[in-house]
Amino acid sequence: LAEAVLGLLDLTPAGLVLIFCFVPSISASIFRSWSCKAYTVSPPDSPLEQVSYMRLDASIECGTDEHGSVTELAFGLIALWPAGSLILFTSLLVACYKPLRAKRPNALTRATAFLHREYEKTWYWWEAVELARKLVLTGFVLLVPEERAFVRLVVATLVCSCYA
Repeated sequence: LAEAVLGLLDLTPAGLVLIFCFVPSISASIFRSWSCKAYTVSPPDSPLEQVSYMRLDASIECGTDEHGSVTELAFGLIALWPAGSLILFTSLLVACYKPLRAKRPNALTRATAFLHREYEKTWYWWEAVELARKLVLTGFVLLVPEERAFVRLVVATLVCSCYA
């Protein structure tokens, strides 16, 4: 059993790198649950109507109970994946604070080196901030309705301006 646990610990750095690499793309897919495409339909002898369908699954009409259940699931997945990953990596970096300051690397600082190695020691936490920026730009702005595309652009521009 002890050998199995040590074997899993050896895989921890690779697992963390994989999670870190896939956070933005998987998060963007989750946030696309709110992305709908509007179509104009014109039944005979009727006024024009607009109907919206999910971009990811055109069989689901937006605003229906079925779409509501998809977005409810997406809220749970947001808590699990984008928010959970950000909390995970931030917690790992916080736990690395003392060993990094003391310049005494341990197993955790070596496992998370891909998060802090490229930064000066005083900025070791910057990768968590960068991950938050990626999540806002690839996901959270999609929660702003498409009809308010200008607001999306303003939010994205403000977020990017904070990093300049």
